[in-house]
Amino acid sequence: MNVKNMMYATAALVAGFAGVASAATAMGPICDAAARVGSTTYYSCSGSSHTALDISNGTCSEWNHRGMLSGSYYYAYFGGCAANCSGGTTCNGGAGNYYVVTGGSGWDFRQLHLNANASSGSKTCAGCALGLVGSTGNSTGAHVHSDNRQYGTRKSAWYTSAGTTCGSSGNCTNVVGYPTL
Repeated sequence: MNVKNMMYATAALVAGFAGVASAATAMGPICDAAARVGSTTYYSCSGSSHTALDISNGTCSEWNHRGMLSGSYYYAYFGGCAANCSGGTTCNGGAGNYYVVTGGSGWDFRQLHLNANASSGSKTCAGCALGLVGSTGNSTGAHVHSDNRQYGTRKSAWYTSAGTTCGSSGNCTNVVGYPTL
């Protein structure tokens, strides 16, 4: 097989693999007994609409934010925002410092609003520390914002099969959902 055909075969194999979506398991992002769900993908626990899972315990830059996905995944980091514990900036389009795990069939899992001391670059990890909870970007306080998207559109209720509701625990030892990748 010549080099050109080998490259085509490799590209086809990679494209086929990238097109297969699978379920992942998401653990709570904060290793603190006080970590609680403050917003579900249907609504904010204070009553407004919302399409992401938010977990906090009221303190900035103290919690160990972990890669929520159980198992080893490749996290790509998008930073450049200054540490912020009150939010309200447009840095990175309002996402602040964030990570993205890209799956197949257009699926992404994202974690937003990390403080500037998040791990730089990209890494493969299984439950490794990715940075500290912050409020970078368009945020109203320190928390971990996690969403599941397909082709850029947020998908609701990716965690409901785990029974995650307002006020439930967001501790890193608890399953908070099953996002698609």
